[in-house]
Amino acid sequence: MSKKMGGYQWWVVFLLWGGCVVQTLDQGSLAVAAPYIMKELNLSPVMMGVVMSSFWWTYCAMNIPLGLLADKIGAKKALGWAAFTWSFITALTGVANNYFTLIAFRFGLGASEAGLQPINFKVAKETFSAEQRGTAVGLFNSGKRVGLAIVPIVVTYLMSAWSWRVAFYITGIASLGWVALWFFTFREVKSDSMTAATTTEKVPWMELIKNRTILCLFISKFFQDYMYIMFVSWLPSYLVMERGFTMLKMGWYVSIPWIVTFCALPIVGLLSDTLVRRGMSITNARKGVIIGGHLIASMVVFAVYTDSPLIAIVLMTIAVAAESGASTMLLVATAEVAPKKVSGAVIGFVNTAGGLAGIVAPIITGFLLSMTGNFQQAFLVSSVFIIIAALTMWKGVGKIEQIELNRKEAITGSAAS
Repeated sequence: MSKKMGGYQWWVVFLLWGGCVVQTLDQGSLAVAAPYIMKELNLSPVMMGVVMSSFWWTYCAMNIPLGLLADKIGAKKALGWAAFTWSFITALTGVANNYFTLIAFRFGLGASEAGLQPINFKVAKETFSAEQRGTAVGLFNSGKRVGLAIVPIVVTYLMSAWSWRVAFYITGIASLGWVALWFFTFREVKSDSMTAATTTEKVPWMELIKNRTILCLFISKFFQDYMYIMFVSWLPSYLVMERGFTMLKMGWYVSIPWIVTFCALPIVGLLSDTLVRRGMSITNARKGVIIGGHLIASMVVFAVYTDSPLIAIVLMTIAVAAESGASTMLLVATAEVAPKKVSGAVIGFVNTAGGLAGIVAPIITGFLLSMTGNFQQAFLVSSVFIIIAALTMWKGVGKIEQIELNRKEAITGSAAS
């Protein structure tokens, strides 16, 4: 495969980028609307923390199944139908009238959105070479940050013009446009991974889980994603409840970290790929960027100890951009170590760690907010966790290269069936 991306490869980047935008727009609407939903439905911070967490319960559970499904039926069908489902459920969220219906809709949203990351990185592994992959992933994964950048502006506008319910109706229905584009224009890569998955290949889970690199990638992802999910879930409420921002002012300020991150992610991917092209090992090029991002992001704790909202936003922006760059490269590294024929399942397994972080981060943050009345302890926890992620990546993750499976364990064999 050429080191220079061709025309259709650029279109794949655009499609995956667009999927990230609409997925994050649908996921992130609740965080922006949270202060107003809490008031209308009489929810405490702990209750809202549980609502935010509930998305991640099913997201965590469905990462591996949807990764396996993509290995079996292909990315086009698996992601297309998942995106159709999450768009429909987003629109339905507008009719929620109590605590339990909110949780039910978040369950459905988490289950369907779980397919995005494992399927996207499966497509990246099959479509782009090692010299292209970091750049391609940095570009399309920036769509998640574009979604997070526009959702506060879009949702606060829709809420101010109509209501939070209308905001959910419109964002959900609008997402169906991307679903149509995906089904009509994406061409499935007919790789041996699909053929194997439907005939003789099974996932040797014990062999994979015992692999130190895969296990430590899983652990590192959990501790780094805690910070990301805390920001996604609680940053709008932090600005309204602790900094006293109005709804519209909050919308614009929440967008700043994600806009900067959108610009930074392609640069991070290009940096890692450039290091590879100039002779650095893939291991050092990926791990160095990841660990550096973790350490920079850990400085976010200082944001809550400044009286200046501007300085706080700057510190949070740096942290979000650094964490996002590290997160993107961590999944690139996961795709590179994953055995080709079960890549969707392996990426789904590692991405499940992010779902586990999503379960605990909103609840812990809501609990600490209720106990202390401020966000200081919540920010401190996230900083400590991301330092643990850096240490795990440094000491635990080994060489970034494709793992060779034990063939005797990987083959079921038609004679044995």
